[in-house]
Formats: sequence, structure tokens, C-alpha cells
Amino acid sequence: MRQLSLSAGLSALVLALLVLAACAPAAPPSPTAPPPKPAATTAPAPQPTQPPAAKPTEKPAPTAAAVQPTARPTEPPAAKPAFDEKAVADFYKGKTLRLIVGAGVGGGYDTYSRLIARHIIKYIPSNPTVVVENMGGGGSLLATNYLYNVAPKDGTVLASMQGTVIGQQLFGSPGVQFDVANLHFLGAPTSDNYLLMVAKKSGITKLDDVLGPNGKRIVLGGDAPGNALEDSAVVLRDVVGANVKLVSGYDGTAKIRLAMDNGEVDGMSGMSWESARISSRDQLESGEWLILVQFREQPHKDLPKVPLITTYTRTDEQRQLLRFSLIAPGQFARPYIVHASVPPDRVAALEAAFARTMADKEFLAEAEKTKLDITPLAGSEVRKLVAEYTGMSADLKAKLQKVLRPSGR
Repeated sequence: MRQLSLSAGLSALVLALLVLAACAPAAPPSPTAPPPKPAATTAPAPQPTQPPAAKPTEKPAPTAAAVQPTARPTEPPAAKPAFDEKAVADFYKGKTLRLIVGAGVGGGYDTYSRLIARHIIKYIPSNPTVVVENMGGGGSLLATNYLYNVAPKDGTVLASMQGTVIGQQLFGSPGVQFDVANLHFLGAPTSDNYLLMVAKKSGITKLDDVLGPNGKRIVLGGDAPGNALEDSAVVLRDVVGANVKLVSGYDGTAKIRLAMDNGEVDGMSGMSWESARISSRDQLESGEWLILVQFREQPHKDLPKVPLITTYTRTDEQRQLLRFSLIAPGQFARPYIVHASVPPDRVAALEAAFARTMADKEFLAEAEKTKLDITPLAGSEVRKLVAEYTGMSADLKAKLQKVLRPSGR
């Protein structure tokens, strides 16, 4: 009996332990085990105290660093300004910003500048008034000298210069009163692709017609040494061997276009496709004016059938002279500048405003409507191109100077 009681007691104890084990909470998962899945329903999230993030389809505000020169710009993520925004805003409050255009009214430089002026005010702190002033002369030499020597150096004056004027300093042309090392490049709306255009009534239909000593004479309008309108005509004559007569002194492309209509000249060399597609579109589409050649190493996407100037070269020296006299300068042909003495915060603000303008939807829509090409270069890209150009070898510089600036031309 005592054994039975002992057995019964043990059985009861085992049963009690089993009941306790069944009721105990589950052991926590091991550190290497996957976490348990969340419940199917959760409590609603609290309302945010900050503005909600932009939807995936919305484009955040642009910054200067993200502008690309070879593609349609997109608006990059917003970033903290690289300048004291309050100090810049305090300075520009109630101010008028002057944009000096180094070309006459009605040309491509003027058209770009007036469009930019309408939109850049949105991105300059305190939104100052912007006034466009034309100061043509000397292939923008007059405007560049004015910005460098006369204009206030406080950030209230910037200029649209023709980048080829840099060659005037490089080759020691008379009248240069600036140092490119003391100019700050804000950026450029596009590069230039230079052309040789003639009026159909001239009877010239291809470049071959005017090549060699027996070629037909072609009369081209120019403005001043150092500008593509004049230098390209000289290169055609002295490097390529075209029978060119150059008529200098015109104040920009608008005056030369009028001279073409009146029969004073046969055409012009060095006008860019970016300007021609705006100001001369009707004449080109009607066939009244013809494009004989493009000063490029590869065809422009809009001009696949127009011959390249490089097809008319016979030696490597000719190709190098063409590249550094016209093709390379065309890449930085439309820079916007301020004097390097402008306070750094204001320079940074203007450069950022220029870049944001290039990505502005309303600006791009208006540019598209008026057939303006917008493939912008950031300020840093323009500075790099200018440094490469001015850093050419001494031998090449001497050869170019002999062609473009003989006897101080």
C-alpha cells in the first residue's frame, strides 16, 4: 500500500509539472532567428510635424552643381545655399541689377539675355529688378572692358560676353583692358556651332565654288578682330584657301543680315546655328539663304547634311588651327560674367541663380517656343574650357597669332 501511495504521489507531481509547462509563456526567439511577422493591423501613424516629402513624381528645387551641358537640364534635389542667403538678400533688397549685353539689339546674344533676365530674378534673393542694356562693339570688347574697369564691382552688374573675345587678350590685340583671370564665369545657356551662310542670289551654292586662286570671290560681313564673325572669315581665307573679301565694321549680326538682304555682302561666316535658327529661320526655310559649311568636327544634330569644315583640311596643322581658332572657342562662346572682385557670397548667389534659371520649367518652355537651344554649361565647366584654351602650347599660339593677329591686327 505504501508503494502504491508513493507511485500515486509521483504521478500527481508529474501531472502538475506538465500543466505548469503548458501554461508558461513562450521562450523569446534566439538572436539568430528571424523576427516574428508584425500583426496584420497597426495603429494609425501620428501626423507629421514637418511638411510631407514630395511625391515621387514631383521635381525638387535645382542646385548649381547638377546642371549638365550636353542634355536637357533636370531639377536636382534642394541643397543648403553655399552662401549667406540673408546677407545676400539684404544687399539686393530694392536694388536694380544691370545685365550688359556685348552685342546689338535683335541678335542671338540679345535674345538669350532678355529671356534669362525675365526668369533669373526668381532665384536671386530679394528678387531685384533686372534691366538689360546693349553695349555692342569690338566683338563684345567694349562691354567686357566696361564691366572690368567702369562698372561697380558689388554684384549689381553682370555681362553677356562673346567668349571669342578671350582670344583678343591671348593674342595681345590692341584695346584689351581686361584680364580673363579676374573674371568669374557664372555659366552659359549653350555652346555655339558656327556656320558659313550666303544669300542664294550671290550665286554661290557650295564652299568649293570659292576655293583656290580661281575660285569665285565671296564678300563676307564682319565686325572686329576677336569675334567669330571676323576671325572665321580670316581662317577661311588664310587657312582653308577661300577667295574671301572681308568687310569689317558691322555692329553685330542684325546689321550684316540687313546687308545680305540689300546685296552689300554675299553672306557671313561665324554666325552660330543657335542664333540663325531664331533670327534667320524664315530665310533658311525658304531657301533664300544657304548654309555652306558648319565649323564642327561632327555634324550638328539639326544639320546632318551640311558639310563639315574639317573635310576641307589637308594637314594636321590646318585641323589644329581650325580647332583652336573656331571650334574650341565655340564651346564657351556665350558666358555670363561678373568681375572676380564681387564679394564671394554674391558671386555664389548669382551662379546658383543662373543654374536654377537654366532648369526652370517656365524658362525652358519659353525657350522652346522661341526656338532657343538650351544645353547649359555650369560656371565650373566654362572655367575649365577657358583654362584649356588659354593654356594651349606656345607653338600653336604663335601659329594662330600669325593667322588671326598679323602685325597687331
